[in-house]
Amino acid sequence: MTQNELLNTLISLQPVMQLTAEKLLPTAADAEDTVQETVIELWERRDQLQHVLNLEGYAMQAVKNRCISFLRKHHDIATPNLEEALSNLSDEDLNAEAALIEEQAAQLDHMMERLPEVQREAVKMKYIDNLNHNEMQHQLGMSSANVYTTLSRALDNLRKMTNHGR
Repeated sequence: MTQNELLNTLISLQPVMQLTAEKLLPTAADAEDTVQETVIELWERRDQLQHVLNLEGYAMQAVKNRCISFLRKHHDIATPNLEEALSNLSDEDLNAEAALIEEQAAQLDHMMERLPEVQREAVKMKYIDNLNHNEMQHQLGMSSANVYTTLSRALDNLRKMTNHGR
């Protein structure tokens, strides 16, 4: 997994991690701090994460563990109360998290459909098929500079759509 892929994964997981932390911690600010600390910790350990098969699950467990540490440190809560707090993460909450991920994926699919075909293909090749620029250049029949420009424009278009809520 490249650094960009890891960064994109961590950014996409932040809302779900935030929801989980908010269920476990007393304030939204504590939850936000905990999620940020978890993301920073995962980023600092990015070389070790290449062997993790399920990064999403690993990140969620990391945020839960950090929440438990926070509760033990700041609130001196006994273990049974921690188990109670963890049990509050019901199947409903986990389903809500899964629904949020599905909604975000549907939004991304919709935005991808709105891209010009060559930009859509370039993004798919780069981020889904994990092709390098040489392979993309060959498949798209473009020069390396054109591949780079096409990807840059596609990402810029996606960024604009995201910022405008489209």
